[in-house]
Amino acid sequence: MCSAVNTIDVSALESLEAINERLKAGGVTFHFSEVKGPVMDQLSATGFLDVLSGEVFLSQHYAQTTLRVGSGL
Repeated sequence: MCSAVNTIDVSALESLEAINERLKAGGVTFHFSEVKGPVMDQLSATGFLDVLSGEVFLSQHYAQTTLRVGSGL
C-alpha cells in the first residue's frame, strides 16, 4: 500500500528493484496498491513497471479481492 508515498528518489527505486528481484527469485510476487499519480509516472518512466513481478492495483481492497480469488481462497 503506497498511499503515503508522494515521490520516489533514485535510492528508493534501487531498493524497490532489489526487493523485486529477491522476491521474484524466491517465487514471490511483488504487488503495489494505491500508488499516487506522480509516483506511478516516476515508476513508469524508469521502466520499473516493466520488470515488476506483480501488478499495481487502484485500491487495497481490489488487490486483496483479486489476489484472494486468484489463489483459490
